[in-house]
Amino acid sequence: MTIAPRPWVNDIQAYRPGTASASEDGSMASNESPLGASPRLGTALAEAVSRLHRYPDPLARELCAKLASLHGVHPDQILVGNGSDELIFLLSTAFLAQGGHAVCAEPAYQIDAISAASVNARVTRVPLTAWTHDLDAMSRVRADIAYVVNPHNPTGTIRSLAEIKAYSESGAAGLVVVDEAYIDFTEDPGAMTAIPLIDSGRVAVLRTFSKIHGLAGLRIGYLVAGRDVIGALRKVRAPFSVGTLAQAAALNALEDTGHRDAVREHTLRVRSELTSLLAVHGLHAVESHANFVLVPVPDEAGFVAAVAAHGVSVRPGSALGAPGTVRISVPTEAGLALLAGALHHVLPVNHLETSDHR
Repeated sequence: MTIAPRPWVNDIQAYRPGTASASEDGSMASNESPLGASPRLGTALAEAVSRLHRYPDPLARELCAKLASLHGVHPDQILVGNGSDELIFLLSTAFLAQGGHAVCAEPAYQIDAISAASVNARVTRVPLTAWTHDLDAMSRVRADIAYVVNPHNPTGTIRSLAEIKAYSESGAAGLVVVDEAYIDFTEDPGAMTAIPLIDSGRVAVLRTFSKIHGLAGLRIGYLVAGRDVIGALRKVRAPFSVGTLAQAAALNALEDTGHRDAVREHTLRVRSELTSLLAVHGLHAVESHANFVLVPVPDEAGFVAAVAAHGVSVRPGSALGAPGTVRISVPTEAGLALLAGALHHVLPVNHLETSDHR
């Protein structure tokens, strides 16, 4: 190579994605929707295909209008991006580049830290306490941006709206970015969301269509924030980063509320069954409010390899900043049975085992 990267790039730990299993049902490493996208998606995409010779709407105005109505905000308070990850990079570019400071949990959602490091910003990582964000400790860190992933990834734990509000009011960060990628899997998403706080000017909220809507392969997410924040990000974003098919798919997803509700019901039910199955084998998951569970295990590498030999892929905690654990996505019904079979071979069965998982 005849050109060298900027010095700070050499210090970045590259993102390590989860590994897929040979089967859809056995793939439990990347928190993908077990029920897929809306069954109406094909029709929506087929209609959009006729417009592919034209550039997409750079501001996704129809989608922004739908989202604004859904969340009770103005369309100018929403920016649609190529997945929420693009929006995180835009936040870093606009508010952290060349000497800015971000604070996040440790372990962090990896893109928060990577995006900040990529623009030569400083990152302070505050260790979790009892698996949750230590907002008291984070509030003492004077930073340009604070990232609060709620529910947290990779633990699945939550902080209440009241706690987020108190932190945004008393903390030393200029902007609190609340990442709500998994909020639809909490007990009461409407009462949890920090979107009502954006009018303070100190809070922005990230959402994604990858999880409950099952559109991970199309890459689309959005940010809800004050007009000044959205205006700054529009200046530094690529003009056509969200394609026509992604916008059509997102509009379809918002309309198919029945599918969204089915995914939520499945996730909450099977998450409970997954937690019980693990307990039968002596593994006690962190209480999760997401579409995955984090599980401390005595031999992380050995566990990952052992279940992989039985057709199940899970995410090693070391890749997520949580060594000594594995993260397991809520699977399909068939996937749960596959995992049950793998655990039967890998771990001894606790005497409390029930016939449901034999």
